[in-house]
Amino acid sequence: MYQNHSLSTVTCHWLALVVWSVFGLTDPVLAVDQEVEDPPEQVDLVTLYEGRDFFTLRDRLAKLPEGGPRSPEHRFFAAAVALAFNQPAESIRIAEAVLGEGDLPPLTKLRLQHLLVTANLRLHRYKESLEAARSLLASPARNEDPAVEEEIRGILPLLEALSDVPPQTAEIRRSSRLALGATRRVPLKIGNAKRRFSLDTGANFSVIMASEAKALGLTIRPAGVEVATSTSRKVLADVALAEKMSIGKIDYTNVVFLVFPDELLTFPGGHTIPGLVGFPVVEAMGEIRFRLDNVLEISSRPPVRKLGNLALDDLDPLVQVRYGRDDLVCRLDTGADKTVFYEPFYRRYRDRLESLGRRVTVTTGGVGGFQELPALQLPRLSMTMAAAGANLREVDIYTRPIRGPESNYLFCNVGLDVLHKFRAYVINFRDMALVLE
Repeated sequence: MYQNHSLSTVTCHWLALVVWSVFGLTDPVLAVDQEVEDPPEQVDLVTLYEGRDFFTLRDRLAKLPEGGPRSPEHRFFAAAVALAFNQPAESIRIAEAVLGEGDLPPLTKLRLQHLLVTANLRLHRYKESLEAARSLLASPARNEDPAVEEEIRGILPLLEALSDVPPQTAEIRRSSRLALGATRRVPLKIGNAKRRFSLDTGANFSVIMASEAKALGLTIRPAGVEVATSTSRKVLADVALAEKMSIGKIDYTNVVFLVFPDELLTFPGGHTIPGLVGFPVVEAMGEIRFRLDNVLEISSRPPVRKLGNLALDDLDPLVQVRYGRDDLVCRLDTGADKTVFYEPFYRRYRDRLESLGRRVTVTTGGVGGFQELPALQLPRLSMTMAAAGANLREVDIYTRPIRGPESNYLFCNVGLDVLHKFRAYVINFRDMALVLE
């Protein structure tokens, strides 16, 4: 059986696998300082952070006594929550204030330095992100985890290639209504050239084929960013800058693309992905509404959403999925056709699942090739997301971890088979809300 995963299966994890540990996927911030035994409450907060359960972490922090003593660790978690709910400037404010106090536990200092790299990158402040990365490498705190130096050095080629690039901007002139067609590709203009690229909220960066970048007259900047794919194959990517781009009535400047060799974006049967619009571009739209008839609506004045049921693990959109009585953290991936459940889900519910499913082999992959994974296939599975129920059929549950952050904490990857059960779905990055209509 062929598992039709999106390109984001790779693009949203490639950095995590090799160079994007600064985004907190394999970083040392998951450990607890060992010099002093932490109180149970502190350990509990660390556990929530490890599992990227920013929803519960947010609620726990809100219950702390007002005006009471706040340790540097508590303030780190507050900065992490601010970043998760798309308030990078607030995250930077907290992190810089704590770092300015000095005399911090080394691991706490490392945690905060990581946040500064991430939050500045979220704001497209590449120079500042590079400076924060270099500061971390120069700090004795890096010795708290031997892997962190290697990880941060891995990101340097990307940041160095972008260090003189001005921040991305987006001006929403009016509301837009765009017909995506059967291929679900969004019409756009780069310079004066018209194209249709895939749109994927699960992709950390926009992506483009090398030949397409050249055809559009984009200057390719050699970066040599090492990218590990879902099959563990490592490839090198460069970067290109679209100085002007428009989608509907939105005008962008300084849009960064990762440039891949053509063969890595060519799939069996000759199918190609010439370009992909990733999270930084989509997030700047503020709110997007996908209709079941493949129409994308972008509002210039979206209503205020108070749900707060969407979070970000760096640039990965996360949602809570209820299975039975449990709330599980999953990725929201508009580039994936099918929802899949990862090994942590199998591990937690193994006894129940074994009695319901049958053993299958699933082929999954994307950039860099494909791999076969053992899985359980359930004839049906019911879940709830954003207060709406969804019944799935022929659900694949991986019984073995795969490389990537989903191996560590994610329970599932929610794809279009769930979202398309509704007349429309709304993703609001300003208020961090997912609405199913």
